[in-house]
Amino acid sequence: MNVLIKKNYITQHEADSIRSDQAVKEQAKRDKEKANQHSITIGSKALQISGLAQIRYQGFEQSGVNNAFDLHRIRLIVQGSISDSWSYYTQTELGGTGTKLIDAYVSYKPADFFKVSAGQFKIPFSAESLTPDAQLEFIDRAQVVEALAGRSKDVIGNQQGRDIGIQITGSFAKVEDRYLFDYTLAILNGAGYDVTTDNNGFKDFAGRLAIHPIKGLDLGADLYAGEGIPTGGAKSQNRARVGFDGRYVIGNLSLTGEYDHGTDAAIRKDGWFLQAGYAIIPEIQIVGRYETFDPNKVNPTDRSNIYAGGVNFTFNKWTKLAIDYLDKREQTAVQVPNNIFEAQLQLAF
Repeated sequence: MNVLIKKNYITQHEADSIRSDQAVKEQAKRDKEKANQHSITIGSKALQISGLAQIRYQGFEQSGVNNAFDLHRIRLIVQGSISDSWSYYTQTELGGTGTKLIDAYVSYKPADFFKVSAGQFKIPFSAESLTPDAQLEFIDRAQVVEALAGRSKDVIGNQQGRDIGIQITGSFAKVEDRYLFDYTLAILNGAGYDVTTDNNGFKDFAGRLAIHPIKGLDLGADLYAGEGIPTGGAKSQNRARVGFDGRYVIGNLSLTGEYDHGTDAAIRKDGWFLQAGYAIIPEIQIVGRYETFDPNKVNPTDRSNIYAGGVNFTFNKWTKLAIDYLDKREQTAVQVPNNIFEAQLQLAF
């Protein structure tokens, strides 16, 4: 800079401005590296370790079902950046019935509008399914998401909303400090997670487009088409999904909604939910949700409706206590007393 000033290529003011901009960028880089003060870093971001522990209590109104504590989710995450473009991510479930590898993929990102990942990852379908477990406003996801996004009530069994394949993601059309569009396209086995071979000869397709027209507003649309073998079945069947979702956050208020429709063989099913959350103070948030799910559109008496309410106590950036109550109402002549009280302590680091 001093040489350029002496040769009159730039002025002293211009040189000071360049130095100031560079100093700001360097400080931002240092702040980003220190953002997770609990991470373990070896070789400059090559190895970062984090985790999640969720210990849950469930109290069941239904007779014959025992109230119990359980290890809802116990996760160990190992990730890192090998270079500015290459990174990896792994996540292992340590609780439940046994250790399971739920995420394991390598990514190459030459630009914000193009990132390719190969391995095992979340299927790009359903905004709530894609929401990290530690960031959910309720302890459990809505029943339509559990049934149509490769989770606990899906016909292919509980695959944690994940599969093995390759996907392309990206963001484009930047306005101020945000992108207007995000997209994801994926080709998948369709057999679920932590498996060694595909269970059918077809490959599944999933795609998602998200739009952010104004700050705080997110709108999304999803599509899934493929084949799947139902749990306990022997024959591959058509498995198709389509969904729409939206979320708006303004101040202390959050509003969320999602609709999903699915077809398994000849059975059509759908459901939706509306959810609101409000932070009374930064440490206490109250939440409410109405959800409905119809597992078979032909059957007029199998729809399930749930009225849910809860409160989240955030003690610090790592620890949260969530308390929920679910009032379940089935579309049947005789109601089953199956309401649930849940409490969950979460530690995320």
